[in-house]
Amino acid sequence: MRAALAFIEANLAEHISLSDIAQAAHCSPRTLSSAFHNRLGVSPPSYVRNLRLDRIRADILASTDPIGTIAYRWGVSHLGRFASAYRDRFAELPSGTAARR
Repeated sequence: MRAALAFIEANLAEHISLSDIAQAAHCSPRTLSSAFHNRLGVSPPSYVRNLRLDRIRADILASTDPIGTIAYRWGVSHLGRFASAYRDRFAELPSGTAARR
């Protein structure tokens, strides 16, 4: 798990696949998924998405950069899907968070 989490942290702004994480952790994708579910209660892709969203939220609150710029900086490639995932996680749109800066 430590190797997987370190890999995710080091590459969070890049596209990270399940196989990339498994390779970095020297295990199979199935073993990795099982470990994530058992220890963290989420799949590796969900963990990556949630961590990205947390970092984006922190940046939105701490910066005056446009939301799109911040999202792209963290590896988001589709702003519409990003806004939907953000709303699902935080119960508000990114623009709502930005309004509280």
